[in-house]
Amino acid sequence: MQDALQFCGGLVLLLVGGRLLVSASVDTAKRLRVSPLVVGLTLVAWGTSAPELALNLISAYKGRGDLALGNIVGANICNMALVLGVCAMMRPLVVQERLIKVEIWLNGAIVGFMALLGMFTGFAKWEAGLMLGVFGVYSTWTIMAALRQTDKAPSADAADTLGDDPTREASPMGWFMIAACFVGGLVLLSYGGSLASDGASGIALSMGVPATIVGVTIVSIGTTLPEMVTGVMAVRKGQTDLAMGNAIGSCLFNAGAIFGMVGLFAPPGVDGTLTLPLAYMGLLAIALVPISRTFGKTVSRLEGGLLLASYAVFLGVSVILATRG
Repeated sequence: MQDALQFCGGLVLLLVGGRLLVSASVDTAKRLRVSPLVVGLTLVAWGTSAPELALNLISAYKGRGDLALGNIVGANICNMALVLGVCAMMRPLVVQERLIKVEIWLNGAIVGFMALLGMFTGFAKWEAGLMLGVFGVYSTWTIMAALRQTDKAPSADAADTLGDDPTREASPMGWFMIAACFVGGLVLLSYGGSLASDGASGIALSMGVPATIVGVTIVSIGTTLPEMVTGVMAVRKGQTDLAMGNAIGSCLFNAGAIFGMVGLFAPPGVDGTLTLPLAYMGLLAIALVPISRTFGKTVSRLEGGLLLASYAVFLGVSVILATRG
């Protein structure tokens, strides 16, 4: 019970801290006048993935690389199957040409590469550094291209709606409040990540379940709540490009930035419990390539339902295997 309360308390702090970072990130984007797709791929995706970043870096620092790896894999699975599935069931998600040509393919390459390494060779520091470097080059290119488009924004008033945060109605915060939200969010994420990591590790030990399974299921669902909330609110407002960009951008951030940093700091070991999650994650990343091109370049309700169904089957099989183990 103490471990569960500790995990839940840490998760609440992670969500609040991530929410502060999202608000600060989106308001920064509004003032810089960038498009909603770029906002979703970068600032919002990074902000909503902040709980995973805090939890996994702290877990790696405490020698729990297996929990960190499980959470990264589980978070990517949640983004591609659970978040996109729920959002597509609400309203078909329009996939912009930019996503089809760049991010969907890049996500398949990075996430697929990570899955293959985990299933067959394990992880080395140079491989983690390579993934981090690829993500850094992609992010720099995306941000620079967005800033070059800033001067082409129609007007300041119109720009205020381009990077609209679907969970907020207020006008952009001032720079001082943006900085305060960034700092406050980072503090909450650091402390919350420590609490959640300790609680999740305690739950795994008390239940006799491998930490990787806890990370893939319970922890990953909890830390993906910011992406879910942002995606649902975006779809309700008709901003399906923001929802789609947020999910794909979060996957790229998880596999490229978070795993890259964790792998450089303490390369996680891989055991048999992660074979199924790694394979499922890789298949999802590859499946999004044809999914993004069908039904008039949308993720349809049918495809969303199939994603959710596959996720339910994955959870069921994971529970059965963990119980037998």
